[in-house]
This record gives sequence, C-alpha cells and structure tokens, in this order.
Amino acid sequence: MIHDLRTWSKVLELMPTAMFVRDALHRWVYVNRMGCEYFGIASADVLGKRDLELFSPDQAARFAAGDDTVLRGHEVVETEETVADTSGRQRTLLTRKSCIDLDGEPHVLASVTDITELRESEAHVRWLACHDALTGLANRTALFSKLDKAIAQAAGGGKPSVLFYLDLDGFKRVNDTYGHLAGDELLVQFGARLRGAVRAEDTVARIGGDEFALLVEEADGLDVEALAEHILLLANQPFDVPAYTAFLGTSVGVVPIDVDSVAAGEMARKADSALYEAKKARNRWVLYDDALDAAIAYRREVELALRETLRTGEGFSCHYQPLVRASDGKIVGVEALARWNHSRLGSVPPVQFVAVAEETGLIGPLGEWVLRTACKRVAPMGDLFVAVNVSAVQLRDDRFARVVLSALADAGLPPERLELEITETAIVNADPATVRLLKQLRRTGVRVSLDDFGTGYSSLTLLKDLDVDKVKIDRSFVQMAPTADDSAAIVRAVSNLGAALGLSVVAEGVETEQQLAFLREAGCDELQGYLFSEAVPGEGLERVVGFPAGKPGQSVG
Repeated sequence: MIHDLRTWSKVLELMPTAMFVRDALHRWVYVNRMGCEYFGIASADVLGKRDLELFSPDQAARFAAGDDTVLRGHEVVETEETVADTSGRQRTLLTRKSCIDLDGEPHVLASVTDITELRESEAHVRWLACHDALTGLANRTALFSKLDKAIAQAAGGGKPSVLFYLDLDGFKRVNDTYGHLAGDELLVQFGARLRGAVRAEDTVARIGGDEFALLVEEADGLDVEALAEHILLLANQPFDVPAYTAFLGTSVGVVPIDVDSVAAGEMARKADSALYEAKKARNRWVLYDDALDAAIAYRREVELALRETLRTGEGFSCHYQPLVRASDGKIVGVEALARWNHSRLGSVPPVQFVAVAEETGLIGPLGEWVLRTACKRVAPMGDLFVAVNVSAVQLRDDRFARVVLSALADAGLPPERLELEITETAIVNADPATVRLLKQLRRTGVRVSLDDFGTGYSSLTLLKDLDVDKVKIDRSFVQMAPTADDSAAIVRAVSNLGAALGLSVVAEGVETEQQLAFLREAGCDELQGYLFSEAVPGEGLERVVGFPAGKPGQSVG
C-alpha cells in the first residue's frame, strides 16, 4: 500500500486522465501532467491553494462538500456536473473521488474524465428522435406521446382535445417540377404557418413527407370548423420557393379526443380515415364518424378468429429472417416472426393481429406460442441465436420470466442463444417490476435487444442500468441514411454511442448495396433485411443458413 506523496506522484503521472490530490483542508497537494493540460494551469499555480482561491464560490462549495463526504465515510463518490472551462465553454465532467492515507493523514484522490462529447451526442440523438430535422416540428413519436397524455386526461374527466391530420394537395407536382429544394422550402413555410395558427402549448408535427398533424389540447369550446377552415386557407395562400411561386391546397381529417377515446394508434387511424375521405374531393375537411371505416367491425372479427386459432393452433406459423455479421456477412442469428393464415380471413398481417392481441389480452398466449416454437426450431442449429419480439404487455406479467425459462428448458436451448426484442417505448415506460424481470432473465444468460431505436425517448443511462445488449436502429433511418443527412446523423450517433456503452448495434431494413456500404462504414455490428434474405418458413431455414452468407442478396427461393 502506498502511503507517501512521492510514490503516489510517480504512479499518477502515468495515468491517462486528469488526477489530483487535496488534503482535509481542501488544499491542493498534487496535480498530474494530464490535469495541468486539461485545466490549462501549471502545478505551481495551484499547489497549496484552496478551492476558494481557484474556483467560483458555488463550485468550490460543491467540491468541498464532495471531499468531506469521502473523508467522513471513506467511500468512493462519483459525480457528474457541468462547469465552465478556461475559455468559457460548458464542459461535462465525470469526477471519481476516494480517500487515501498520506503520511498518516486522510487525503482525497480524484480523477476527472471529460464526457462532454458523449452527453452532447446523447442529447442530439434524443432531439433527432422526437423532432423533424427539416422543419424543426415534432415528429410522429412526439405526437403520439402527447396524444397518449391527451387521451388519458380526457378519460379521467379532463378537458377534451382535437386531433387534425392533413397533407398537401399537389405537393408531388412541386417536387417533380422544381426539385426537392423547392419542396423542402415549401414544407418549412407550411409548417411555420401551422405553428402560428395554434397556441404554443399545442403540438404541430410533421409525420411524413407532406403529412402534418395538429393536436389542440384542452380544446373545450374550440371552434373546430373555424380552425379547419383556417388551415385550408393557410394552404391556399401562395408559397414563395426558389424561382417559383407555388399554389397548393390541403385535405384535413379531424377526430375529437374525448372520454370514449382509446389508444393513440386508434385515434390516429380514425384521423387518417377522415383524411382519406377528405382527399376524395381535396381541399376540404372531414370530421370522423364510425360510418367512414369498416375497420372497427373487421377488428372484432379478427379478435374472434384469433381466440379460436389460439385454442386450436391451426393457421399459425413462424418465419425466420437472418441477421448477419456486418464485418463478414456470416449469418449469426435469426428473428422469429409470427404469421397467421386464417381459413376465412386469409393471410392476416402481423401489424393487425398483434395489435388486436395486445388490446384484448391475447398477447400472452400468442407470445408464448411464438417463443416455444422458435426455441425448439433453432435449438439443434449449432450456435445460431434466435430473437423473439416481446410486447410491453408481456413484460408486465410476473409469470413471464418463468415462461421464458420453461421454453428454454423444454427446447434444450442455452439461454445465451435467446434474445428478447423489446421496444424503446416499453423500456422508457418500464416499472420497477419490469426492470427486475429483465435483469433476472439477463442473469441467466438471456440477452436483451432494444427494437426500433431512435423512434422514442429512451435514456442511455436507462439502457446501461438495464444492461441491454443490443440496439436495433429503426428501418426508417436505415433506408434513408445514404441520402438523408438527418437519418445518416442518427445512424452514426447511435453506432458511436453503442460502442461507448459496449452495446452491439443492429441495422434493420437493409435493402440496397448502397445502404450496406454506409452501415458498414458507420460501424454497425449486425445487419438484417431483404438484401440478405426475406423471412422464410421454418422448414426452409437450414437451406438459408447453409448458403454462403457472405454474399448479400443471395436468393432464398
């Protein structure tokens, strides 16, 4: 054990980070070369001085309080704070302090790591994830978050809200005739007009190419007709774009958010149905009613058929889409995907029957069937892993961990070869019980992958706390990354942050060689998409895995 400053000095000079030692009176007794370089000081300028002689009073007080905590409890204290450097720039520092004995007296040994770039990248990813990079408006994710809150408020007896969906009539003509720069400028101008039409607390979002949405909250007494007509007028006013004056219109679908409203997705569907009806004649607005859409009756039919299929097992199957290692194209795993072919309804898309299963409480048995089927199918296939999607509803079931372990035991599949894919929203909204469940499964060797990353509000600190193994970048960013700067920025930022946190980064939806080249350059670890293979039935899995997977685009027949 080292007990003298001379020996400590020799050791600390070799450290690659800023290191310093202070005594119990908060006087500086040592700072290494890296510390001098970082703080822009000479050791002679600080040695023997107190914090109050070197820093502002509030910073000195914080430093002293941290030192006193270490000296009293002889415990390690780690803090993160933002300070101004010598040039006035705000820096984020991670400081780790511990107590050491020098010549029989307690001292504080501290290391300082500059994590400014990491925190700035994290903030940039969060901003990009909930804003439209072109217009600066909210995006679909941010809209749905606000919509969820508005629905909850109305359901609890609070004031109602109103959701408007709209897109521009004739926008494609502007893009085709005058180019995308003119089209982009037009979108920015229209977004600004919409922003000026409502209150600051209302949400204005761009949710697609030329699709926008307004969510007017606490809209009790709102003149819906007047606002809808005003939106039509805003779109009819001329747009001054480069070397051109454009004249367009818009179609608007409107749905009230009241005590009877349900999920955000359902309200968006209703608004979209009203918009679809409005577009039949263009430049008008339509208020939703049930007569517009037969989808509600169809969903009831899907629910009844789903209950029957879960009872008999007839019509369900699992398909498997390979995941390849980016460095060499080798197939390392597969994602299990549920398929349903009903005798009367035909082939029902997963987006339909999974949503119905979640809403009706059927996702538990459906998810367990997929899990057991996938584990049994992949168990005899060497070291290939299988990824299974898990709903937030399943994670709230305290029996879920037992179901997973039972499925692994019955199939003879090692836990290390199972990945549970959970959505970003499920992690952000996870309660303590869900967090404990995921950690329990991870301790057994099961891996956890975060699906659709970039479309929600996940905190990287939360990801670290949950020991997530992977993040999957949403296909919407992957497919636009080679041509759209905002998507490219998200992919690169997620890859860098994933590497910093020791997480594997997977890109899904890879369809072109151009995307493949970009993703490899960006540092993604695994890739998935039609460029490598579509999802194949279980009986064809050996044939696909046996292909020379280093050749992207290999047909799976």
